[in-house]
Amino acid sequence: MKKASIITIHVGFNFGSVLQTVATAVVLQELGYMPTIVNYIPDRVTYRRYFKEGLKDFRKLIRRVLYFPFHLKNVAAYNGFLATHTNLSQPIYSGDDFAAKCPVADVYITGSDQVWNSIHNEGFDGHYFYDGIAGANKIAFASSIGREKIDDEELHLFKERLSQYKAVSVRESSAVKILNSIGIDSTLVLDPTLLLDKDQWLKIAGERIEKSPYLLIYTPYNIVDEELIYRAARKMANEHGLKIVTFSWTHRKNKYADYTYRYARPEEFLSLMYYADFVITNSFHGTAFSINLNKQFIVYQPSAFSTRILSLIELVGLSSRLVRNDTDITTLPEINYSQVNKLLDAEREKSIDFLRKALG
Repeated sequence: MKKASIITIHVGFNFGSVLQTVATAVVLQELGYMPTIVNYIPDRVTYRRYFKEGLKDFRKLIRRVLYFPFHLKNVAAYNGFLATHTNLSQPIYSGDDFAAKCPVADVYITGSDQVWNSIHNEGFDGHYFYDGIAGANKIAFASSIGREKIDDEELHLFKERLSQYKAVSVRESSAVKILNSIGIDSTLVLDPTLLLDKDQWLKIAGERIEKSPYLLIYTPYNIVDEELIYRAARKMANEHGLKIVTFSWTHRKNKYADYTYRYARPEEFLSLMYYADFVITNSFHGTAFSINLNKQFIVYQPSAFSTRILSLIELVGLSSRLVRNDTDITTLPEINYSQVNKLLDAEREKSIDFLRKALG
């Protein structure tokens, strides 16, 4: 069996990151490859950085020291999930000899998530282009830039690296335009989480943990106005007799929700998404799973990195689910998933076909 190395953003407490990593591995296995996740750990998510940032402010340092046991609890939950569902390489840190430590493979895949977003990654990171591994068979699958524009200097770096790739695909239409502008042909494909269908995700999800009918809120970052979102959610919940449920990565309860699932594991996220009566999100993967699991949902546009969300909802004809701050969400019509699923199935097949041909 041929071997595939996959580098992606798999670390950090983010449901979407770990689930897209698992999905990519599953699809490659189905195509006859033995996948290994390159366990690259950028400086921004190391313990050293965790405490170094605290040194800038004594009160922040105290908070980080007190929170550290909870931080370790999250690390164990996410790393344990990845260890169960994927094959991880040895850890590789920014200062290591990347080429020497990277698992040897027949094909080297730059995977999904915001691997090419230099703001998110705190600079242009050549590891996500397999810098130092010359003459290798490289493929980009559903990679994300996450922005509509990048400067000329970075464009030059993109062209230099991606000219070495056999095939390039991205998960947002804005990225296609950026790469086309520098002469790099790219194909628009689905995020890997959308390549597994509802039944496949249900096998990975945990059992139902919230027994009451509920509205799920998943707004992990870039929140423009949290109070406004919960005010709209409360109106919807009261009208339909729903409990408001959300997540927290600390011991704190969200003051606006009826119940907060603290330290939720990825399999619990899947369970809460699957059984929700309604979902409100501002997250790309919150949107992707809402669509894939055929949920009634709305998405509030985040304050940054929204191009991937816009590209996805336009692709499946659900642009109307992106709402403004003043939208009365109780008046929105229900989504008829018959046509959406046809579009999704067609795009799923196109995406897998791209990968199949690129591997061949």
